Amino acid sequence: MNETTMVTTAPAAAERGPARGGFWRRWPQWAPWAATLWALGYGLTALGWTLTGSGFPPAADPEPELSLVGDVPADAGAPLFAAVALAAAGTGAVMARHRAGAEVPRWWRRFAVGLGGLLAVVLLVVVPDMRILAVLGYVPMIVALAPFDAGLRADLGNAFGPEHVHQVLALAGGFLWAAATVVYARRTAGSCVRCGRPDRAARVATVLRWGRAATYVAAVIPALYAATRWLWVAGVPMGMSREQLDAAAADGGMVAAAFLGSFALVGTVLTLGLVQRWGEVFPRWIPVLRGRSVPVGLAVVPATVVAMLATAGGLSLTKTGLLDARFTASDWAAVGPAMLWPLWGVALAWAALAYWLRRRGGCATCGAEG
Repeated sequence: MNETTMVTTAPAAAERGPARGGFWRRWPQWAPWAATLWALGYGLTALGWTLTGSGFPPAADPEPELSLVGDVPADAGAPLFAAVALAAAGTGAVMARHRAGAEVPRWWRRFAVGLGGLLAVVLLVVVPDMRILAVLGYVPMIVALAPFDAGLRADLGNAFGPEHVHQVLALAGGFLWAAATVVYARRTAGSCVRCGRPDRAARVATVLRWGRAATYVAAVIPALYAATRWLWVAGVPMGMSREQLDAAAADGGMVAAAFLGSFALVGTVLTLGLVQRWGEVFPRWIPVLRGRSVPVGLAVVPATVVAMLATAGGLSLTKTGLLDARFTASDWAAVGPAMLWPLWGVALAWAALAYWLRRRGGCATCGAEG
């Protein structure tokens, strides 16, 4: 074997057999192909934007200043998006067809893993912006109150506008490409595609060692956000004038502040569950489920999604506030806590990873324990 190739371990060591369970447990089998199909579909759509000169989502965005890609012109962005997506589709097909035990050129592995990882990052935290996180926070309130308020019913329709749909599709593609890249990296390294073992012990130990601290950071930031909103509800004009607070109250803004503050506090409590006993075993006061083990995915999946949304929202808000200078010092209570969202996202992702590593248990695919 020369220096340009690498040989993975035999399939029997890395993929002893198919994982038991349903569709979601078989994600290492279908995720690479799903990512490839997503890239092909997006690439062909972007090619249509290029040829027709219309339909490019950032160009049609009514508030492009809120997005990190809002300033990308259609005549450059559409062909760029098409070229990258179609190249990713071709790369993804090769990645999906790879089988453990086959030789892979080192340069190709680095290129494929690098492209897949970069594409996942762009789709997860660059294309989406703070409006997706806002939709996540406001939609439950809008759904609950829309039957009694025509204005809220209109807001519900706006929540599913083209710019939001495009960002949701980007998030879906980002998660698919993250999964596909992880599978390919593990296969070509001789690791189990499902659990990643054998791990590098030092890296696992580092994640676990800082997991509790990351959890506390991820819990404090939404709590700070909640504190400012509840102070407004209590009539304290923190970070705004008394006139602004009175105007917001007269316009019904305190209902939204109370809801968002409560929503953030719920997030804080659930985040703390990542390092608490009740985050692993349902407490006694929960009917039916009491005493049962909390499914790992029930904690990890929502935490990961919120981590990506918080990071994307924080980056776009930072761009809007600092680079575009749309916010002033007097807005510190309204936007100050949100400037910490990128840190919140990173900390929450770290906390979720530590929780998964701590609870992953034995692997049904490779049989590894611990």
